[in-house]
Amino acid sequence: MTNNNPTQIGGFGLGLRSLAGNRFKLFVFFLLPFAALALPVAAQDASALVKDMESKINVDASDLASTFTLIQKKDGEADKVLRLKIFRRDTAAKFTIIFQYPDSEKGKGYYRAGDDLYLYLPTTREFVYRNRKDDVGSTDVRTDIFGKQDLLSQYTAQLAGSEKIAKFDTTVIKLNAKTQDVSFPVQKWYVRTTDNLPVKVENFSASGTLLRTVYYVDFKEIAKGKFVFTKLLSVNNLEKNQKTLLQNDEISTAKIPDYTFSQAFLEEQSR
Repeated sequence: MTNNNPTQIGGFGLGLRSLAGNRFKLFVFFLLPFAALALPVAAQDASALVKDMESKINVDASDLASTFTLIQKKDGEADKVLRLKIFRRDTAAKFTIIFQYPDSEKGKGYYRAGDDLYLYLPTTREFVYRNRKDDVGSTDVRTDIFGKQDLLSQYTAQLAGSEKIAKFDTTVIKLNAKTQDVSFPVQKWYVRTTDNLPVKVENFSASGTLLRTVYYVDFKEIAKGKFVFTKLLSVNNLEKNQKTLLQNDEISTAKIPDYTFSQAFLEEQSR
């Protein structure tokens, strides 16, 4: 009579179990390094998307000058209107912002060189060191929206799925801050799958509270493969019905004098 119980055949069944166990251990041993690679690969894919997006919205081949009109809307208050002149030199990570309207703000401005940001106050004729959390003219827009984007120097990136935004299919990229000087600790960028241009950005606190949402409404191609936004909406998610509209006009890619990117230039504009 044949004994089908492997444990009773001279220990042969136990040998099979032992062999199977060893093969399983070997399989797990070889699988673990590949499993460990999964997250870095995803992060690498997210970083590649960020780099591609920035290659489109950063202007490295020329200078950029334009005029921004900001309209802040609040319930129960008259619209607040600001007009700013912006000068950008992305190759040097510099920008200069000059307030042109209203008269109460005229002469104020910002100067950024790399990671250093200064606010010029013409009433006291002093430059005040600021960080990326500075709201321009107390609106719902922060200064870094006007200059060169360098997100991967400030954040780690990971893919966070996909989502339909209006008529666009988008890839979601989540950014977690790795430095203190950031506009927001956590961001989610929604970029179009067709051209990798941003459609929406959600800005969060470190605890996960949604603070602001930015919508990129329209872009203009100023050179082959290079785009600047012409319309943008920034919504304050902590204040009901508070938002700031941006219109970007008078866009020029002509060479800007080096002197424009200096504190002395800002001082001159208020005289």
